[in-house]
Amino acid sequence: MTARRLSQLLAFALVALTYWTTVSRPGVVGDEFVGTIYAGFFVVTLVVFGLSFLALRLAAGGTVTYWTQNRTDQVRPILWMVLATLGVMQSAHVAFHWLGWEGPASAMMTYLVTGTLVPAACLGFGLITWPSRSSHPGRLRLVLIAGLAIGLAAAWTYGGYSSVPDKVELPSVPDLIVSVGALILGATFEEIVFRVLLLTALIARTGSRFQAVFLSSVAFGLMHVPGVLADPVIHGDWAFLQEVAFEYAPEFLVQTFAGLLLGVLWLRTGSITLIVATHAILNMGHVLAYGLLAYG
Repeated sequence: MTARRLSQLLAFALVALTYWTTVSRPGVVGDEFVGTIYAGFFVVTLVVFGLSFLALRLAAGGTVTYWTQNRTDQVRPILWMVLATLGVMQSAHVAFHWLGWEGPASAMMTYLVTGTLVPAACLGFGLITWPSRSSHPGRLRLVLIAGLAIGLAAAWTYGGYSSVPDKVELPSVPDLIVSVGALILGATFEEIVFRVLLLTALIARTGSRFQAVFLSSVAFGLMHVPGVLADPVIHGDWAFLQEVAFEYAPEFLVQTFAGLLLGVLWLRTGSITLIVATHAILNMGHVLAYGLLAYG
């Protein structure tokens, strides 16, 4: 399957998931004008995605590259690395469950340690090559884009925190330092894997900046799915699995769209610091509202 065909298939899947998630929410479709409501939401979904893809195509356009991957065969090794990382995470989760050590703290440690060490090992042993820096953005361009990105991320995280009805107490200063450190570490390895490595490799493989951003963003969203669904699967609670999957679907879509934003930032600036900072700030509201152990 070509990258273009795969992108089209995934785009249709995202449209269908968004439509199903919207109309399946309680209270969305009433007893009257059911057909009109379904048709209306379908049209709105198509319009939103059409405009989003048009915006993405414009934002990802251009020919300036700040990082290049000289080898075109890096996509498959990177995907295997992601699968290996997820496999180790889930194996550790099962082991902790058998040993009675299962809990948010062990899940967090496994996530951070595995997500850091597996990519580091693949890079260290030469299974995956680091892209090379080809140019640098202008200082004014970088400052303007960084200001816009950080501002949007801060507004998003503040809005998310403000809308949560039942918040945990804000952490103490030591806990806040740990929380910020964990956020930065998690954001760093995710951005290295999905933007620095995968997105850059996809550009070398497909020759399309648009497809590279889109495919890497979907992969970024899918990476979070096993961790969310692992607990009901391990316990064999299939009814709870369906409930978790239904409740998680909107979050998956948000993560995918966040991946699009971060991918465009990577293309436009080539700044690892900027994409990591933006990623961490996007997640900060969730941590402040639910606590560090809810992050993942």
